[in-house]
Amino acid sequence: MKKIISINLGNWFVLERWMKPSLFEKNGVVGKDETAFSIQVENLEEVLDEHYKTWITVEDIRWIKEAGFNLVRVPIPWWLFGEGIYNRSVEYIDEAFKMIASEGMDFMIDLHTAPGCQNGFDNGGIEGVIDWHKDERNIEKTIQILEIIARRYKDFDHFHSIQLLNEPHFLTDLHIIREFYKSAYYRLRKIIPEKIIVMHDAFRIYEWEEFFVTNNFTNVILDTHMYQCFGKHSLHYDEDAHIKSALNRKVVLKEIEKFVPVIVGEWSLGLGFNEHINTSNINRVEKAYAKAQLEGMRECTGHTFWSYKIETHESGWNFRGLIERGIIDLKEL
Repeated sequence: MKKIISINLGNWFVLERWMKPSLFEKNGVVGKDETAFSIQVENLEEVLDEHYKTWITVEDIRWIKEAGFNLVRVPIPWWLFGEGIYNRSVEYIDEAFKMIASEGMDFMIDLHTAPGCQNGFDNGGIEGVIDWHKDERNIEKTIQILEIIARRYKDFDHFHSIQLLNEPHFLTDLHIIREFYKSAYYRLRKIIPEKIIVMHDAFRIYEWEEFFVTNNFTNVILDTHMYQCFGKHSLHYDEDAHIKSALNRKVVLKEIEKFVPVIVGEWSLGLGFNEHINTSNINRVEKAYAKAQLEGMRECTGHTFWSYKIETHESGWNFRGLIERGIIDLKEL
C-alpha cells in the first residue's frame, strides 16, 4: 500500500467553532457545534454557501500538493443532502472533490458525523449527545448514507478511500462498533470493490488484532488519532516527556502493522501550556515535538495532520501557519 502523507481539510463541511470562531461570533451563535449554528442562524444557506466557497480554494489545494502531500482527508456530515435543521452541502462537496482531483490530488471521504452523534464532541455535530449506538436505526441509517455516498462518488477521479465513521466514543461498546464496521464493509464492497475502507480504532488501538485477523477484509486501514493534549496523563508533560511519548509511537504502530495497515489519521502540534511549556519556549517545543512525531510515525502506512488551517495563525493546529512560522520542515514529512 502506498505511503499516505496527508492533511485534513477540517471545518469545511463540518463546522467547529474553535477552528473559525469569527463565523460563529459574526452570526451571534452561542455554542460550539454545527447543530447550534444551524438552529440559530436565520440565513443559514446563504452564510454556509459563502463559507463553502471560501474556506478552501484551489489555491489551497495547489499549496498542499506543492508542500508534498499526496492525499487530503475531507470530513463530511451525515446530513450532506440536507435534513431537518441542517443545510444541504452535497453540491459543494461534489465540486470540492472535482477541484481536488483537477489538481491531481487523491481524496479520502471521511464520514465525520452520524445520526444521534457517535461521540458527543463538537466534531460529531452536536456536543454532549452520544446516542448513535443506542438505536439500531441510527446505525442502519449511517450505513445507508455510506452506500449513497459510495454510489455517488465511486467513479470520481482520485477517489482514494472512505472512512466509515470518525472517532466513535471511547466508552461505546466495541461489539457494536465492530458489527457496524463489518456490515458497512460488506455492503460497500458491493459498490466499491477496490477502494480502501478506513476504520477508526475508537481510541482503543490495542483491541483490534482478532477483528482484523479473523475477518477476510481486503484493502482496509485502521485509523488511530494520537494527541498529547487531551488526556490527564499528558497535561503536565514537559518537553522531554512529549518527545519520548511521540517517539514511542514507532513501537506501538509497528505492532499494529503486523496485522493491518495503520495510519495516524489525526495528529497536531496542539499543546497545553503548563509549568513547563509557555510562550517563551513554545516555538522550540513545537519544533522538537513535530520532529519526534514524524519520526514516530515513519514506519506506519501514513499520517494525516489536523488541520490544513484554522483561523488562529499562531497555533499548533494550523499546518500552513506552522510552515510559515518555520516550525515544521516539509522535508521531514
